[in-house]
Amino acid sequence: MSNKKPKQPLLEKIGVNYFNRLSIKLETDREIHLKDIPSDRVLQVVSNNITLNTVIIAFLVGALTTVPAVVFEMYFREVFSTFNYYALLSAITLVLLIVEVGVLYWIGMRSTYTLAHLTGCNENDENHKSTLPPEYDINKMMVRSALELDDPTIEHLGINPHKNISKKWLVFSALLYKAKILLTSVVIKFLFTRIAARYGVRVSFVWIAIPVTAVWDAVVMYKVVKDARLRLFGYHLSKYLIEEIFTDKWMDTYSSHTREGAVRAVSTILSLSGSYHPNNIILLIRLSQNFVIEEHKDYDDLTKLLEHLEMASDEEKYLLKILAGITASFDGKVNKAEKNALIKIFNEEDEVYMKFTEELRDLLLNNRLHQSAKFCREALKFNKIF
Repeated sequence: MSNKKPKQPLLEKIGVNYFNRLSIKLETDREIHLKDIPSDRVLQVVSNNITLNTVIIAFLVGALTTVPAVVFEMYFREVFSTFNYYALLSAITLVLLIVEVGVLYWIGMRSTYTLAHLTGCNENDENHKSTLPPEYDINKMMVRSALELDDPTIEHLGINPHKNISKKWLVFSALLYKAKILLTSVVIKFLFTRIAARYGVRVSFVWIAIPVTAVWDAVVMYKVVKDARLRLFGYHLSKYLIEEIFTDKWMDTYSSHTREGAVRAVSTILSLSGSYHPNNIILLIRLSQNFVIEEHKDYDDLTKLLEHLEMASDEEKYLLKILAGITASFDGKVNKAEKNALIKIFNEEDEVYMKFTEELRDLLLNNRLHQSAKFCREALKFNKIF
């Protein structure tokens, strides 16, 4: 792992402190295991309610913070001089934009905290602290999701998902990502008023800015909560896989060649994903720690993984292919590079393994944590995908 410690963003610090204040009265001194988490039915109902409430509130926030600027545009355009009009309109828009973004961030924080509390996550999990870098503390992960902050670029075993991506594009996409809410709100609020003014469209047209902004804010917050759920359930699933399935007793039945291949399977898909999604990073870190693998051997080289598969037994091939599928599903999507690699890894049985990958992804996205764990357990221990 890289020795360079990423600097924690100010917003993340504020968010973590807020999480800690919310947790101060809770008894969170025990480690949480999968069996301690509510059933899938409870997770689905509560998670869907949290998502729905968040979306509704975000919709109302977007609408209410747009109304004043639209009203000012409609009724006061002729009252002030051009300079004063635009100065006042800009001031109104700026103030309400700050309120809008602030409230959306607050909603995101409350929603992700409620999700984390639902599964019993806490910052006092000593086992978690001793096995994962501080950047992957569950509270920090959830805060980054709520505030739409980039995940830290921590290279474990020398694996860098950004190595094939242009640095200029990374910088541009990062800036665009951070300013997404701000930029889109500004564009939407001014776009309709400018069209109406320039082309003489009837005045009522500017009112369209209200539902458009409201819908956009609702969509943004839906994606925030969706990502938070995925991170949370992926965190618990990776912990379950390492503690309950990839035990020393079970892995002793496999050769060191297979153990290395397992790390290669996870590393290769992680690298091709092009992102430092915490679910995949955590799975890789926990897996390599469980196997006591520390050397840098180009673990993310697809060619070497394919060579590993050629030399492996049928049982070992099955394990490595399942691990590749699990990794691909953990971030909720499979990009073109991952899919092409998976087809090569799965070989003649690509349809069967791809179906497994897609089904696991759908289970995670639909809040079915316990079913996801059962699905992985049956696939890994009982070869039940055929």
